[in-house]
Amino acid sequence: MSRRAAIELSVMAALAAVVVILFLNHLEADEYPPGLSAAEPADLPSWISRELTHPCEACKGCSHAFETTECRLAATVRDRDGWYRLFWAGADTYVYDDAALLGAALRNSTAEFVEGTWTIRGRYVPKDHPAPHDCPAAVSEVDLRYRLKRGSFPGPGDPLIDPSGMFPVPLRLLWFRYPFPPDRVDDFWWELENPDTFAGTKPKPCTCGNKPAQERTQEQKER
Repeated sequence: MSRRAAIELSVMAALAAVVVILFLNHLEADEYPPGLSAAEPADLPSWISRELTHPCEACKGCSHAFETTECRLAATVRDRDGWYRLFWAGADTYVYDDAALLGAALRNSTAEFVEGTWTIRGRYVPKDHPAPHDCPAAVSEVDLRYRLKRGSFPGPGDPLIDPSGMFPVPLRLLWFRYPFPPDRVDDFWWELENPDTFAGTKPKPCTCGNKPAQERTQEQKER
C-alpha cells in the first residue's frame, strides 16, 4: 500500500469514527425532568396522626399534637453517559421527591436508580400548658426512616405499633409501579428500616389541670 493510500484510508477511518460518534450521540437524547436543587421538606403523610388523645385517670383523655422536626423524601437517579460523549461524558445526578418525575427520569436509557430515603422525625407535645401531673406513658419522640426498594412488592405486611399501642405506622408502602417493555414491571416501595426504634414512649405532662385520683386521695387524708 502506497503512502498516499494509507493516508486516505486513515482519513476515511477517522471520518467513519466521527459519523459513528455523532450517530450514537443522536440516539442518546437525555430527557430528565428538573430535579430538586436542594433538600426540600416534604409534606407529612396522611397516616401520621396530627393529634393523639390518650387515656388519663384525672381527665379521661389528654390531647397531644405532633410537631415535625424533619420530613424529607429524596430519590436519586444517576445519568451515566457513554464513552462516545467524549468531552462531556460523566455522571449527572438528579434528586426527586415525586413518583411521576422519578418514573420519567428512568425512561432514559442511561438512567440508573441509586437510592431513596424518606425520613420523618418529630414529637408529640401537649396542646396546652402542662399541668402538675404526668399522664400514663404514651408515644413521644418519633424517628421513622424508610428506604426505597425496587423489585417485586412483597406486600404491606402488618402495621407496626409503638409500645404504648397508640401510634401505628406502615411497615411497607407501595409508591408506584414502573413498566419495562416488553413484559417486565418493577415495583418501587418504601420499607421501614428501623422497626424496633421508630418511636419512644414516656409519661406525658397532662394538660387538663386536674390531679390524678391518687394525689387527690392523699390530699384529702392530709386535711
